[in-house]
Amino acid sequence: MFQLRDLPSSESESMTPSEIMLNLMQEDISLKDAMRAARKQRKAMGPIFVDLVTRLGYQSTREMDQLEVNALVPVLFLLAEWREPFAYRPTIRVLSRPIPIVERLFGDHAIDSGGYRILASTFDGDLEPLCEAACNPHADEYVRGTFMSALVLVSLAHPEKRNEVEGFFRQFRTLCPEAPGDVMIPWMNCIAELGLEDMAENVRDAIHKEVIPHDYTDFARFEASLRETIDGNGVPTGGRYRQFLVSDAISDLIN
Repeated sequence: MFQLRDLPSSESESMTPSEIMLNLMQEDISLKDAMRAARKQRKAMGPIFVDLVTRLGYQSTREMDQLEVNALVPVLFLLAEWREPFAYRPTIRVLSRPIPIVERLFGDHAIDSGGYRILASTFDGDLEPLCEAACNPHADEYVRGTFMSALVLVSLAHPEKRNEVEGFFRQFRTLCPEAPGDVMIPWMNCIAELGLEDMAENVRDAIHKEVIPHDYTDFARFEASLRETIDGNGVPTGGRYRQFLVSDAISDLIN
């Protein structure tokens, strides 16, 4: 999808914000060059990008311009690279939209490593929107898992938020007693990734009652993952957090 023709360097360096936006929307222009050009005009492009994400968070599918949809994912990666806090809440909103809209806007990016890394990279200091999104029964079940993973990554990037994040996962079954199995699975994984030893019996109970599908895991496997985090001083040893926050949007998205 992203193996596209390159622009001459002089063209990418002299693009106006409008031209950058237009090139991000096209499928026959080098996405890499358009993103590089956006980097050079970060101050101008940041508000334009946030406005795009905000707009797509409210529009119906009929109102959406497919060209703007094309630009959404690279725009979000750039906002994440720039640590743009004004993108945090609009991104949560757009990911919380009904499943058909999320699928149209993001494809696989809503639930792959991009989603939670973008959210943690744009985190504005307030956990409440992310916690509310993880509890939203109308959001896609797998995206709710993305919100949970974002909370874990936020706790790693912002240790001062660790207690608040842990408290959310300890209270989750009370907050969301009807959460389906596809939401309880990431809840369990996050418990292990945070090293919450005091929650082990709570997880055992959820597995025993098949709140967590028994064919997905068993308690011994969960306990082993939990122990790995504890032995790692509270840092998950699994590979999905090794990329950490988005630092190079082009490399993360294209290479």
